[in-house]
Amino acid sequence: MVVRIMDRGGRRLTPSDFTNSQIALACWRAAPGELHQAMLAVGMTFRNRARASGLDVYQVAAEWLEGNTQGFPDVRDPQFQQLLSKLDAVLDGRVPDKTDGALWFVPKSQLESGVLKPFTITTTIGQVVFAK
Repeated sequence: MVVRIMDRGGRRLTPSDFTNSQIALACWRAAPGELHQAMLAVGMTFRNRARASGLDVYQVAAEWLEGNTQGFPDVRDPQFQQLLSKLDAVLDGRVPDKTDGALWFVPKSQLESGVLKPFTITTTIGQVVFAK
């Protein structure tokens, strides 16, 4: 059953629209200023973590957002628009995992703290390092 919510413009907003927007916000907050490929890789990491934990991607992203509350994207930004247009394909697995199964990510600027020491780095996309 699809529950439809009306927005002020008369266009219908679905629960799927809402959950995808929250996942997109988490991807953007994890990689602000990055190209959409880095943001999508964060989405892949959320998907991997969801599969490993038995949760859904929305739950994983929402949990991450609880501790990461800074900022909102400019919805006119072409990189954010690319993220939105490709997010469904990432979440449903149509796009191969570019992170090699990563469960964690961290900005390169935080690597010196040794935060990923117990993990194996799988790849770096832009300024974001992915690990499992």
